[in-house]
Amino acid sequence: MVTRVETETFIRFQLDQLGAQNRHHDFENICFRIAQRRISSNILPATGPVSSGGDQGRDGETFFSALPEELPGAGGFVGRATAEPLVLACTIQRTGLSAKVRADLEKITSQGQPVARVAYFMAQNMPVNIRHELQEYARQQHGVDLEIFDSMAISTLLAEQDLIWVAEKMLDLPSNLVPANDPELPQWYQDLLRKVRESDEPLTTAGDFAAVRTGLRHATKHPEARNDLAEWLQHARAFLDSRPEGTVSEDVQMKARYEIVVATLRGMETLRNVEEYIDEFIDYAAASSASSDLSDASALISYWQGAWARGLATTTAEHLMAQLQRILGRVDALLAETDRSVYPNTTAHFLAARAHILFHPDVTGMARNPNAPVKTGAEMSFEEILSEAGSAEELGIRLEPLMSTLSDLAGLLPIARAFPVQTICDLFEAFSPVLAAHADYEGIRNALDEAIGSVEGDNAVAERCRNRALSLINSDKPLLALREFHKAKINWFHGDTLRGSLLAMLTIAGVYADLKLPHAAKKYALTAGSVAVSSPDSEDMDLVGTSLILAFHHCYTAGAWVDATALSQLAIQAHGIYAEDAFDREQHPELIGLDYHQSMICMAARKFRPELVETLTDLLSSTDYDKMIWQLVDQLELPFAGDEVSFTRTSAEQLGGRPFSDTGPTRSLNFSALGTHWTINCPNDRATVLAAERFAAAAQILLCELATEDPVLLDESVSITIQLAGPEYKERVEFEPDNHQLKALVTLLPYTDQADAGALEHEILGAVGILLMRLSALSQEQILDMLEDAFARGFLNQISFGRPYDEIAGLLDTGHYLMASKVGHQVIGPGDYVSPASSALEQPASYGPGFLETEWREMIEERYEISTLVSFTVARILRNDTCRRILVELRDEGWLDWHLLLAIFNVATNYRIRRELGPESSSPEALRRVTADLIHRRETPETPNIPLHHFSKDGLREAFDLATLTVAKRLGLHIDRDTPNINGVRRLLDRRYGFMQDVPHADLLAAQ
Repeated sequence: MVTRVETETFIRFQLDQLGAQNRHHDFENICFRIAQRRISSNILPATGPVSSGGDQGRDGETFFSALPEELPGAGGFVGRATAEPLVLACTIQRTGLSAKVRADLEKITSQGQPVARVAYFMAQNMPVNIRHELQEYARQQHGVDLEIFDSMAISTLLAEQDLIWVAEKMLDLPSNLVPANDPELPQWYQDLLRKVRESDEPLTTAGDFAAVRTGLRHATKHPEARNDLAEWLQHARAFLDSRPEGTVSEDVQMKARYEIVVATLRGMETLRNVEEYIDEFIDYAAASSASSDLSDASALISYWQGAWARGLATTTAEHLMAQLQRILGRVDALLAETDRSVYPNTTAHFLAARAHILFHPDVTGMARNPNAPVKTGAEMSFEEILSEAGSAEELGIRLEPLMSTLSDLAGLLPIARAFPVQTICDLFEAFSPVLAAHADYEGIRNALDEAIGSVEGDNAVAERCRNRALSLINSDKPLLALREFHKAKINWFHGDTLRGSLLAMLTIAGVYADLKLPHAAKKYALTAGSVAVSSPDSEDMDLVGTSLILAFHHCYTAGAWVDATALSQLAIQAHGIYAEDAFDREQHPELIGLDYHQSMICMAARKFRPELVETLTDLLSSTDYDKMIWQLVDQLELPFAGDEVSFTRTSAEQLGGRPFSDTGPTRSLNFSALGTHWTINCPNDRATVLAAERFAAAAQILLCELATEDPVLLDESVSITIQLAGPEYKERVEFEPDNHQLKALVTLLPYTDQADAGALEHEILGAVGILLMRLSALSQEQILDMLEDAFARGFLNQISFGRPYDEIAGLLDTGHYLMASKVGHQVIGPGDYVSPASSALEQPASYGPGFLETEWREMIEERYEISTLVSFTVARILRNDTCRRILVELRDEGWLDWHLLLAIFNVATNYRIRRELGPESSSPEALRRVTADLIHRRETPETPNIPLHHFSKDGLREAFDLATLTVAKRLGLHIDRDTPNINGVRRLLDRRYGFMQDVPHADLLAAQ
């Protein structure tokens, strides 16, 4: 194999021959190539002939570039550019070199523009001491820095991989002396670069361009090839040089412009001197009938917008939007001319181009951020922007025309069989965080997935679902991400892709856990484990232990700490059987989490519930885990100084249920979502507990599914008691009267090996649906419509996927539950424990469906106007010290003036209705007639006074409570309960229906 020494020796010999043969021009060309690569990329050759002295002693000099200062961390062209004036000089003179250098320095510094540095190349060697003398001379006499590249230095540089081609072409270096190729660069790339360099023919054909484009894109994308980027750009510009007309087709020239712009921005982090190419390409596309040209123009504007936003482009926002509109107008014109029934594929291409255009943000008025880092290579995407955007409006995207275009395209896909759907799917996937909440999203997504599936199969669909889900997770939209993960789970549920489905299930469990819904999380963790243990592929078995460890954690967050302790033993045993290096905690960090949470359980027992220490030790002893855990407890307990009150407070913030809530004769399950706070109580026996967990998991999954549809749930507690009974028990949901919470007895079928899984699911969904109808302020029809839409989206697969819950969760025997019930009520924390909801499942703070602020303010003004009907009564109340004090106290509690007047009006009107009807006349017809008359009757001085004791604080509260229900009804809400929770209704109105808004008015309690 040839050595670098041999190569360099040959190069030095050839350099010496240049002087012998008087080949100054060739040497100048060699030096220029070296200087561009090693000194400064912004250097130009001299224009004057050397022999005539027209170059003023300068064989090359730099042109000005401020980019190194503007982009100090850049690479490529910018990284090699210099902002200092630099001159390149070279000589093939063989003797008298010191005098030659001095003479050239004199010429260089005495003529032309001022110089800061001189790079002097010579074909002969120069001793080091003479080099140093010349450098000192240059500094002292001419005030410039001098760098000398002699034959030794030049041969070393030319033997480098990115410059060896110069020696091959200009110094006739034979192939057998070419060093081995750079291992970091692929062989095909090095071969391609050599082929283009050695070509003697001008680059003109489409084939030539395809080769240059391939090399240019590789150099742009891969840092190890970035040194070649400037050269590839020169080759690309060759297609734009002046040539005999027609030599290079217009199409190739435009494609070259596209590639130059993209490579310049992505590889050199600038659009300097190439923005005109974008305008020229848009001019070309605006007259083209090819959808590809229009899509490329749209892509260029995307790059242009990004560069403009970061201060890398000189164009204006108005020009950007005008150019975008030109392309959109051309697409619309072509769509109008195309018969989609005859040309469905052509129409699909135009619709895809239209969608791409509409994905652009409107940058009019947008603030630029010149200091933002430039995204290069594969990072040049929308992901960072999308992760911070909550809506299309924040991005400036015109969502409605975009979704309409995508819907139109989706409807065309079944007949546009030749349309390549992958690109539009990629775009849809990238923008899913800002599209997913739109009503048309599901339909468009399903159509695109079906088209992808027909070409690439279910695995490709699952991957896209997974990618969309991850984008949504990164954008803090876990509820929408769940739908995508659930779909991925189904599409991967095949023999050869089963592991993907298992991992999707575990991810789903993790999302539910992050949403503080531990029973749904436990269901999916155990479902993954049950599928993994029966998988025909032994490589899936490692997930069995993982699933059980996760189930342990979900029991922990649910507060079922005795169950969790028992599960830890099953998890350790399964992990030991199926995992490689099972107890190497570096390889299996999940074991560290298991250790920690189990230690917390035991520490809490030792400090606050010592009666449980023996029970927990017995449970842990089956694997000798108890010895390790109690040692860890000793370490944890030393720094822990909290008492039971602080421990309870921390638990309430971090957990979904009270610690040791699985002890005693009655077990409780707790969670919160959308303003509701659920407590599910049941006897602590195996069958009922599993049924209660099945119910809780279903309720949690359904609440997640409906959350994005806004079911408008009241802010209240939900108290459910679970009992088991056979099908002969007809009333499956029985509500109990309660004005402070929704309270119900739910009867479920017991699970047996012969049980109909479909009947169990139907029963659960029916019970949860009935409860939601009572909890919601929407009508039953609206809730039923939401449920129907959920089923259309595939919700049933979320509830019923895998084996029945009681089967997969029935890992602990009857004796375990009997033991847990007999240890007594060892729960840590008060009975009114409320677990806060996750941020994604907090009750919305936005206005409720159908609410219009202008109409509501008009209603408040109307209340003030109506209150004038009882103006004499109001005046009497304000003059009475006791009544006035009551009004002041109510106002201090947060009542607004219109609240006070509404309550006073209702008390007065109800009093007069009762007086008008008398004790014996209470027929509905009489009540309606008298009410219709009195609510519009204005008081006069002759109107009998109402005794002021009727306007007590309790009397006003009662009247206001009734008025609250009336206001809710007028807002279109439905509170269909015999014993409504007035406080829950009030909290809903306060939060979402402007109940605490007011309008300008005279202060009711101002001095009279």
